Amino acid sequence: MNIKMGKQAIAEATQKLKNWGRWGKDDQIGTLNHVRPEDIVKAARLIRTGKVFALGIPLDSNGPQTGLFGGRFNPIHQMLATGTDAIAGRQDWNKIRYADDTLNLCVQGATHWDALGHIFYEDKAYNGHSPKLIDSRGLSVLGIEHSKSKMNGRGVLFDIARFRGAPWLKDCEGIGHDELDACAKAQGV
Repeated sequence: MNIKMGKQAIAEATQKLKNWGRWGKDDQIGTLNHVRPEDIVKAARLIRTGKVFALGIPLDSNGPQTGLFGGRFNPIHQMLATGTDAIAGRQDWNKIRYADDTLNLCVQGATHWDALGHIFYEDKAYNGHSPKLIDSRGLSVLGIEHSKSKMNGRGVLFDIARFRGAPWLKDCEGIGHDELDACAKAQGV
C-alpha cells in the first residue's frame, strides 16, 4: 500500500479514525474500553507454551534516546548507598546495612506504558481535553493510572525480521498492516 504522508493525510485519518466522545466526554482510556473481564479469561486460555520473552531494554547511559524529542536523555543511574559504605561503618546508625540506588530517566526513556496525555492533535489531547491540563506537575487528565484495570490481554509476537529473512530490523524500519497479516499467516498465528 502506498500512502502519501502529510498534514492533509493526517487530518483526514484523524477525522476518520478518532474515538473522541465514543465512550463519553469524561473517558480517559480510549480503546481500552473494549477490554472486558471475559476477554482476559479468553486470552489466558490461548496460552500454549510457557516461554518468557523479555521486552525490556537496559536502563543505562547507552539507552535509546538521541535527544530528538524535547532533549530526552538516557537513564542516569546513581548509587545512594553501597557495599563499601556498609563495610566502612557509614550505615551503622540504623543497624541495617544495605545498598540503594536511584534511576533518573525520561518516562519514554525505556520500555513503558504510554498514557493518552502524551500526544496532542493540533490544540487538543485525547477526547478534546485541553493541553493546559498537562503541565509541569504532571497529567491532570489522561494519565496511565486510568488504565490500571485494563492492561491485561493476549500478546502476539510476530518475528518480522525472520519473516523478511533478516537477522534484525534496522532502526526506524516501518512495518505495514499488510505485512503483519502476511507474517501472521506464515507463522501460523
